[in-house]
Amino acid sequence: MGIFDIFAGAPEPSVDRDASDDRWFEGVGTQSEIGVGVSIARARQVPVIRSCLSVLSETVAGLQFGVVRRVNDQTREKVENHPIARLLKNPNERMTGFDFVFSIVDDLSSEGDFYAEKIFSLGGDLLELMRLQPNRVSVDETPDGTKRFHHTDKFGVTRVLLEDEVWHIPRPPLLDEIKGSSPILVDGKEAVAVAIALQRYANMLFSNDATPPYVWALPNGQSFKSEEDKKNFLASIRRWMGGNRRHRPAVVEYGIEPKRLGLTAEEAQFLETRKELWLDLTRIWRVPPHKVGIMDRATFSNIEHQSIEFVIDTLRPILELIERSVNKFLIGDEEYVFEFNVRSLLRGDLKARYEAYAIGRQWGWLSVNDVLRAESENGIGAAGDRYMEPLNMVPVGSGADRRNNNGGVQKSIEFLRESVSANGGRPRLEIVKDVA
Repeated sequence: MGIFDIFAGAPEPSVDRDASDDRWFEGVGTQSEIGVGVSIARARQVPVIRSCLSVLSETVAGLQFGVVRRVNDQTREKVENHPIARLLKNPNERMTGFDFVFSIVDDLSSEGDFYAEKIFSLGGDLLELMRLQPNRVSVDETPDGTKRFHHTDKFGVTRVLLEDEVWHIPRPPLLDEIKGSSPILVDGKEAVAVAIALQRYANMLFSNDATPPYVWALPNGQSFKSEEDKKNFLASIRRWMGGNRRHRPAVVEYGIEPKRLGLTAEEAQFLETRKELWLDLTRIWRVPPHKVGIMDRATFSNIEHQSIEFVIDTLRPILELIERSVNKFLIGDEEYVFEFNVRSLLRGDLKARYEAYAIGRQWGWLSVNDVLRAESENGIGAAGDRYMEPLNMVPVGSGADRRNNNGGVQKSIEFLRESVSANGGRPRLEIVKDVA
């Protein structure tokens, strides 16, 4: 290299830049062991992954939520107009509460982190929460342990936000004790890569008219006279079997035979492989297969129990993660607790619910108004707040007292009998009321 080459710039090394390479269109991601690039955007194009993310996000976003106040260890009361509950129902001018909660779950389930910028008033009150796109945020840590967030907007402008200016929910397990783990880019990267590779192979196959690759074999001892003759033969085959001439019969002379390579269209469907791969993908998010349309092993007798397991084993950890983050970083007062209401997801069919209500009503821990509230109906007034108790049930230790009162009960019965006989066999209602 001469001195003038330094100022002119050294020539770049030869790099094969193929415009048809899929990596130019997959977005930023990571490389898998099988050489397939995995990114969030590309993974969303796999139907099962898209369904898992939608099921989780839509289910949680449709739940009711609110804030309750702890009166004591046994009593809690609902806070109707708590500012944080109002904020999450209307986080900013562009998003509804459904959109915002949907984004929280979707970001956690795909990127592994959720970020929202806190917008404060001049008086220091929290007014808005603006979602920050996770792939535009980088996080580092100062020597004193404070997190800093570097956000680059769609115009390329980068801002540095401090820890008290951003609401950050990382999905465990944490990377470097700062960022969350992405189920797509970290935990399930290899399974997602196989799904992408399988989908890509199917796309390439069917874009080639579902025709497997093949070669043309000449009889032993024969060959083309020149390279030009070989090119002319292949060009004529492509013209004859391409365009609107596809599937028309062709004649090959001189004993030339086609030899198939690879798989047939039926073999290329990979039916069993796809089914097992789909199940592996649902296991990443612990989503029951029937929730994403895989009904092979589902029956009407077990779907209800699988739905309950979905709430307990799949949704509950996500809800706990969000609830505890809201309580610590938005509310900051142990007296008040933010929580989701999952009762609507745990309800059985109509007959099962009514049987459960009947048991609770009969044994005295549900009133008419309690049942109506559980069904999202209005109460019937003060009369609906009464609780019943079976006559044959008494508090523990009170049996002796009840036995001592048997004489009084017998006298009341005799008095009622006398009043009935004196009134021509008809009871006097006012006397019955007084005795009761």
